[in-house]
Amino acid sequence: MIYDPNNELTEEQLSNLSEDAFFEYIDSKAEYLKQFSRPLPGHLLKKYAYIDAANRGDKVSDSHHDNLKKMANEYSTKATQHIVDKLNEDGIQ
Repeated sequence: MIYDPNNELTEEQLSNLSEDAFFEYIDSKAEYLKQFSRPLPGHLLKKYAYIDAANRGDKVSDSHHDNLKKMANEYSTKATQHIVDKLNEDGIQ
């Protein structure tokens, strides 16, 4: 079952779906919603990674920290490009 944003299923309809149909519906809804999401800012990405590690009783290794830095830089570049694209769409340069 594919998610339709103009015709969402009710709680009752969701409860009547088979397990496979339910997960297919949820997966298609997640795909739809991804288009409206944006990456976390770098400082939050690192913060959540460190909090997660602390909750698990772990530590963030140097290599993991370096990977977080790379991800933060990539996300920052994507976010900046998204803003530039929006400004260009609106005719602001």
